[in-house]
Amino acid sequence: MNNIDEIIIGLLQLTGVGRQKVKLLLDMITAPESLNLKEIVEIGQTFHIISNQIGQTDLDTSMDDTKRLIAECDQLGIRYISYLADGFPACLNFSDNPVLLFYQGDLDVLNHPKRAAVIGSRSPSRLGSDFAFQAGKLLAENNFVVISGLAVGSDADGHSGCLAGGGKTVAFLPSGLAPVYPATNRGLAEKICDQGGCLVSEYSHRETVQPYKFIERDRLQSATSQFVLVSNFAPGSGTIHTLNYAQKYNKPIYSIPVIYEESRDGFNHLDQKQINYQIIENAELTQLIENY
Repeated sequence: MNNIDEIIIGLLQLTGVGRQKVKLLLDMITAPESLNLKEIVEIGQTFHIISNQIGQTDLDTSMDDTKRLIAECDQLGIRYISYLADGFPACLNFSDNPVLLFYQGDLDVLNHPKRAAVIGSRSPSRLGSDFAFQAGKLLAENNFVVISGLAVGSDADGHSGCLAGGGKTVAFLPSGLAPVYPATNRGLAEKICDQGGCLVSEYSHRETVQPYKFIERDRLQSATSQFVLVSNFAPGSGTIHTLNYAQKYNKPIYSIPVIYEESRDGFNHLDQKQINYQIIENAELTQLIENY
């Protein structure tokens, strides 16, 4: 096993090894692609990045699991790429970047020069749903790639609006790609890929949905977008995590007055957290998108 993508998959199979340890370890090695898994693990153990409790049996199990995982990905039509490989999207090279992605569709859409996120509540109002849909459509009509999370409600509306506008959209998932989560949006996921977009996850199809994975997914939505359009949301909702990351990564946040009035508690919560946002009229938002 000497393909760097496969080595990273192998490292992630080891107990106690996550993306941050993988990045710390591989970034300190001059040419990690020239080494095998055992050699990299030994370096990690020397520098106390990887536990010395991991032995040859663990390495053998990891390599076997990696081979099976790759074979399953081939059968399921799932591709994978590491942050060290050619073709890894430049917009995903940021602090706390993913070290491995699984995807279906055209990952190159993340290299498009114009990208914006459309996010919001899983249960938006009628006006909130319409705003997310129309925002996705307007972005698509102005040659933007629309980014969201495939969740029911505002996410799905943003994706659907983009598709209706003839655009390409990217969905970051909080779980593996087979089966797609949530099940109610599997048809939408197929349309996203059919229309030249992409489904992306840090997690293999073997991994189940966990609460922390939604938060980690949210950071990818913000990091890969140049700005964020937010529909309805409430304090304590998952949308807050995406907006918090948008602030961290210096991505502007926009919404319109009717959404502000319907979600005043959510925006007040942003004020308390000192997360900056702009409320602008529909015409001004349209002009911003058209002139971007």
